[in-house]
Amino acid sequence: MNAPNLPLRVLIVDDEAPARRRLRDVLADCADQMQVDIVGESGSGLDALSQVQQRPVDAVLLDIRMPGMDGLECASHLNRLPAPPAIVFSTAYDAYACQAFDLSAVDYLLKPVRA
Repeated sequence: MNAPNLPLRVLIVDDEAPARRRLRDVLADCADQMQVDIVGESGSGLDALSQVQQRPVDAVLLDIRMPGMDGLECASHLNRLPAPPAIVFSTAYDAYACQAFDLSAVDYLLKPVRA
């Protein structure tokens, strides 16, 4: 993780562009409470894994239902990294909460996400 006075480096992962924009807006709304640096966005779990391996990421905001590699599988891979990022699931489905926390999720947000 980052030092306390540095911005939190966040990767936003969702297959829907409007959902990614919404998460960006929510993070911007929280800027007075916490410094956040959005280091990237991804529309798939596979691309998210690639991005996390290319640059330092402290936290991943991760959708669950995505084509190809879903968020649960992506989280499983992220957790195997030498320095895994914190994972916060952001999804429209409450049915996956237990699985998410079994994968060491820090939080589980239901859409639409609000500050």
